[in-house]
Amino acid sequence: MNATPTISVVIETLNATPESNIEPQDVLDRLAEQTYPKEKLESIVVVDEANTEPAAFGPPPDDTVDHPRLSVIVVSCNAEDTIGRCLSALRNQETDEDYEVILVDSSDDDATANVARRFPEVLLYRFSDRKFPGHARNLGIARARGEILAFTDADCISDRSWVGEILRAHDGPYPVIGGTIDNGNPESYVGWAYYFCELSQWMPGTPAGPMIDIPTGCLSTKRWAFEKYGPFLEGTYSSDTAFNWRLAEDGHLPEFVPSIRVAHINETNLVNYLRKKVFHGKCFASVRVKEQRFSRHKRFCFGASSFVLPFLLTYRTVRNVLRRGRYIPKFALSFPFVFLGLTAWSYGEMLGYLRRP
Repeated sequence: MNATPTISVVIETLNATPESNIEPQDVLDRLAEQTYPKEKLESIVVVDEANTEPAAFGPPPDDTVDHPRLSVIVVSCNAEDTIGRCLSALRNQETDEDYEVILVDSSDDDATANVARRFPEVLLYRFSDRKFPGHARNLGIARARGEILAFTDADCISDRSWVGEILRAHDGPYPVIGGTIDNGNPESYVGWAYYFCELSQWMPGTPAGPMIDIPTGCLSTKRWAFEKYGPFLEGTYSSDTAFNWRLAEDGHLPEFVPSIRVAHINETNLVNYLRKKVFHGKCFASVRVKEQRFSRHKRFCFGASSFVLPFLLTYRTVRNVLRRGRYIPKFALSFPFVFLGLTAWSYGEMLGYLRRP
């Protein structure tokens, strides 16, 4: 039996300016003059982009309604090609448990939001200004009602048992739990390279147990753990890595549960792939410098030794693939692109260490 997600709200963004003097009630009155039934007007909330602090979002949740146990937060940016598959997979979960889905979108245009509106059970927050993933997740969490917070991305397709497996895993004591990330577009060798560079640590065949880092493409946390070790860093990538580091410093390693599975749709354009790897590497180094309080001397030493990183990262990736025993022929065929991607990441990481904080 498929449980129906518990929220049926569509949120439209109001691009108001101080001079416009547009009030939310004015928008509702205009909608009433159109074809919206009166009962639907109560489920439309207007968000003013000029005020993006989490506490300022719309009305508070209705405490008279039973809260779902699980809140799924999805973030998107220019994801019109993948968001439909992502939300469809979340809609078709095989579980009797109630859960809610919250999408925070900061695309350049309305294309992603227009696809998302085909899923009226999804609570949609739309922003025209770019929100990095950590910022977007913080905004979604501020509206979430569940005691368990699950994260995935607009380019991830969850297994039909994803929600059920997360809830089952959280019956145990682990504060943070992650799962398997498979390749969602295996027809592209550049896509395979992206997958191996980015996600080989969590590919199928990874044994269950504690890990240092699990990405938010397939991660969940008990609310108390997020309130203690969050929020996510804003204005950068690698905010999930910083969250995992904070957990580890306090003795809480995220637990890897292989039965919790998503498939990631990878970048297939070679130029975009390399650009992303440079930028992600740069963000990782910047986050590492901040979170681990690198001195100027330590930053210089890490930056100066970055020339060995492509070979170190290649060794780690080869080891991951061989230990899992999966996709070895694909890895061999895509290896030149894998090495290019790891070199691009290393270059970005060097820039992150050497730039002024």
